[in-house]
Amino acid sequence: MVAGIIAEYNPFHRGHAWHIAQTRAVGATHVVVVMSGCTVQRGEFAIAQTHVRARMALENGADLVILLPTPWSCARAQDFARAGVHLLDSLGCVDILSFGSESADLALLQRAAALIGDERVVLSLRKRVGEGEAFARARQGAVAELDPQAAAVLRTPNDTLGVEYINAIKHLGAKIEPFAIKRVGAAHDEIGGEGFANASELRKILLKGEMGDNKLCEAVGINWLQEEISNGRAPVDMQCLETAWLLRLRAMQLADFAALPDISEGMEHLLYRAVREKNSVQEILQAATGKRYPAARVRRALFHALLGETIEGLTSLPRFTRIIGHTKKGRELLHLTKVNMALPIISRMADVAKMLPEAQLQFAHECRAADIMALAMPQVQPCGMEQRRRVFAL
Repeated sequence: MVAGIIAEYNPFHRGHAWHIAQTRAVGATHVVVVMSGCTVQRGEFAIAQTHVRARMALENGADLVILLPTPWSCARAQDFARAGVHLLDSLGCVDILSFGSESADLALLQRAAALIGDERVVLSLRKRVGEGEAFARARQGAVAELDPQAAAVLRTPNDTLGVEYINAIKHLGAKIEPFAIKRVGAAHDEIGGEGFANASELRKILLKGEMGDNKLCEAVGINWLQEEISNGRAPVDMQCLETAWLLRLRAMQLADFAALPDISEGMEHLLYRAVREKNSVQEILQAATGKRYPAARVRRALFHALLGETIEGLTSLPRFTRIIGHTKKGRELLHLTKVNMALPIISRMADVAKMLPEAQLQFAHECRAADIMALAMPQVQPCGMEQRRRVFAL
């Protein structure tokens, strides 16, 4: 049985290793991970380069890691899930999609997924959004009108993403079964919780430069990340881009904001005004955040502006499969399933020239994001990191 996982691993930690181990415990012989590249869903760059985080996963149970490219790696949950499922399904060999879940109640998650498409829920959602409610809160309220128990799973981030995975599998017609694994450790974004430390806490530790003395980081066993820190390539810090980010935002016109992904209901006017009234990215974020537009959505919009992404980036699904790294079992999997793969594979730069123009354009977006990410490293790196990166073989 081949299991797929969609993840950010920002950075990889013990909770992620536990999830992979639990996936294997239910019978998975191979584990394929679709992993976010240099950009992540919270609207920023990953704490370390793509291949470093992939190596950490491969050393802790994954067999094959492929790229979830920009802009889907930095998108709302629906688009993040849809692209990840599409990439797994395109391999032609994945049997289950394993994901962490607060409830681990697959039947309840499937109930919530079915209700989201119910006409009564859709009508109520439109009404609530029209009255100024944020999308996530409005959808949860609309589902609660029919099934309060199912609506409860939409309050927690991993369960909500699980619902999106289930819907993506259905809408794409993917021959993959969803499989929920109980999430353990600190809650999402919780600092100082019991059990496994989460990625948010580890990022804070890394940005403070406390990795060498902190037991939480030592327990992760991330030698590759330590090497990146020693060489001035990590941790990636968005504060390094503050002036460049403000320059980009102040140069934009109203129409430019309207062309960003996930902009609707006049959000562009709010962003345009906030940029002209505030003097830092954080102040702009706070000014534009409210009941209707949550902070995560606003931050992604501002980040897309920095990257130069437009709504055109999400008009289709990913059109290529970028191999980041593999183990011996991962190589076996690639050889066995190569004839079934629905997308062109990039394992070296020569493969890019053979792809269709749309796929080449998508890959160019990833390269541009990586070049901007290089400016946020402790020691600024040259352009071309993504083009020079080779597949890591463990």
